[in-house]
Amino acid sequence: MSSNFNLRSKVLMQPLVLFQIIDAYERRPKDANQVMGTLLGRNYGKEGFVEITNCFTVLHKEHPDSGRIDLDLSYATDILELNMLTYPQERVLGWFSTGKSVSRSAMQLHEYYSRECGKGQPLHLLVDATLKSQRLSTRLYCAVEMGVPGGTKGLMFSMVPLEMTSGNAETVALRLMEKHSMQPSTKQVGRILPELVQVVDATRDIQQRLDLVLRYINDVLARKRKPDNVVGRALHDALTSVPLVDSENFRLMFNGNLRDMLMSITLSMMIKTQLQISEKLSSMHDH
Repeated sequence: MSSNFNLRSKVLMQPLVLFQIIDAYERRPKDANQVMGTLLGRNYGKEGFVEITNCFTVLHKEHPDSGRIDLDLSYATDILELNMLTYPQERVLGWFSTGKSVSRSAMQLHEYYSRECGKGQPLHLLVDATLKSQRLSTRLYCAVEMGVPGGTKGLMFSMVPLEMTSGNAETVALRLMEKHSMQPSTKQVGRILPELVQVVDATRDIQQRLDLVLRYINDVLARKRKPDNVVGRALHDALTSVPLVDSENFRLMFNGNLRDMLMSITLSMMIKTQLQISEKLSSMHDH
């Protein structure tokens, strides 16, 4: 990764990273004004993007007068080694901190994480976890060298575009959280719905979206609505991305996947019941 790679490439981030930062901020010591830590993820150099997938906090001590910060380097090294054992594909991408603006200690942290990142240039994620504006403000920076050639040089932290991304499992959890956030605060947050209920909800959502698309197409054909080129291209891309499968093969494929899911649910319930019975039997033997 070259020095300007992060300025020109796409940076993706998993929502788990933000949840970990918020959790660390809520659990911070009473005398601490911010939390900071290491960003981990993958660098897809050939594809031209970086994905931030994980993070961990680093113990530190701030010196506001001098703008200096002391890191517990032995702790950071131990946690990084443990993480590498669990997720060997992840690498150090930079650091995160909470606050409204880049701190005075950013230069010192940049020097440290430049060594940790190796050839890559470290990223700096700034999260405003106070939620005073009812929004979680996130900004990503990358240091750019500036100055006169042959003279004094310095670093300027320039903002980098950041996009949120999530897999299927994260999407289910995020939708559940969004659903409960719109309910009255007096109502307790329920548990995650069973898999079949999620399939029904997803199918209902797809049906509503298809009805909306069909209504738009019929209105355009009936000259009740002016056609939009952007919508037309989006519909074309969506339809061409779907493989051509006849209805009978699709039905067989869907039913096969449904049977596999039902078998997985049954096996998981049997294992859970067996563990509960074993736990009760072991407690009876102890008495």
